[in-house]
Amino acid sequence: MVSVFYPAADVGTHPRAHYVSTEFVPGLEKRLGVELPGLLTNSYTDAPALTDSAHPVVLYSPGGGVSRLLGTGQAEDLASRGYVVVTIDHTYEAPAVEFPGGMVVQFAPVAGGFGKDIRKKYMAARLLDTRFVLDSLTELTQGVNPDADHRDLPQGLDRALDLNRIGMVGHSSGGYTAVESMHADRRIDAAVDLDGQIGVDEEFGRAATEGVDRPVLVMTSQQIEEVGDARPSLDTLWQHATGWKRQVTMRDSAHYDFTDMSVLVPAAVQPAAARYIGPIASERSTTLVRTYVAAMFDKFLLNRSGTVLDQPPTDPEIIVQR
Repeated sequence: MVSVFYPAADVGTHPRAHYVSTEFVPGLEKRLGVELPGLLTNSYTDAPALTDSAHPVVLYSPGGGVSRLLGTGQAEDLASRGYVVVTIDHTYEAPAVEFPGGMVVQFAPVAGGFGKDIRKKYMAARLLDTRFVLDSLTELTQGVNPDADHRDLPQGLDRALDLNRIGMVGHSSGGYTAVESMHADRRIDAAVDLDGQIGVDEEFGRAATEGVDRPVLVMTSQQIEEVGDARPSLDTLWQHATGWKRQVTMRDSAHYDFTDMSVLVPAAVQPAAARYIGPIASERSTTLVRTYVAAMFDKFLLNRSGTVLDQPPTDPEIIVQR
C-alpha cells in the first residue's frame, strides 16, 4: 500500500485528506493503546497533478514496525517543493495497513518476538517492496494503471513523474532500506538515512560492506549516538562508500524526532515519551529534518547549489560527524 503526494494543479473541489481515516482509527487506537487526534493533513484527495514539468520522485520507507503515516509531514514538505513522494507501507510488518475499500491488514504476530531472523526477513521484503513500487511507477509513465483494482488515478499523475531523477529517504529501518535499495537498484540516485543503522545487528547490509557510489546523507539523533548501536555499520559504510557522503547529528534529539510523532504527541505528555522524543522543540526538529532532507535532493536530483549541505552548518543543533 502506498500514498502519493504531488504538486497539485487545482484543489478547489477536492476534500482535505485525513491523516488517519475514520474507519482505521478505532482498530489502530486499540492496538497502540492511545487516542489518535482527528487530524486533517495539508493534502487534498485525488486533485489533478501539476504537469507544467515532470517532477523528481522520492520514495519514503518508515521505521521497523511503523506505519508510513508517520512520514506524512515529510512527504508533504517535499511535495510542496516540487517533488512527487511515494510513501510505502510494508504490509504485515506495519501495525496495520488500510487498503481502499476499508480492508485493514494487521501486523502478523511472530513466534519468538522481534528477533534478528524476522528483522532480516522484513528487510528482504522491504527491498522487494521498493523494487515493486519503482516498477509500478515505470508502468504508470508508460500508460498502464498499476492500481490493483484499476481505480482511476489522479489526472495527470502519469505525466508528473520524472523517473530519471529518483531519491529515497527512510527512518530507522527505513533508512537502511533506502541505502540498501540504492545499492541494489541503479534507478535510485541519492539516499537519506534518518537515524538508522545499515544492517541488522552485527550483520551489515551490502551497501555497508561493498559500498555505494551514489550520494548518501545520514542524520542521527543524539540518542542513537549515545547508545552507539548504529556506529559500527556506519563506520563500515564510510570505509567502502565511494560516492559523496555526509553524517550530521541533531543535538537534543531522540529516535522519533525524525518522524511526525514529535508534533502529534501533545507537549504536556512529551516528558513521558522521552524514550521516543528528545528535549529539542518539535517545531525546531521538524524544520531541521525537512531542511536537510530537501537540501539533499535539491543538490543531487535538481543540481542546485547553495544548500545547507554546501556550507558549514549555522544551526547550533547540527553537528557534522564526518
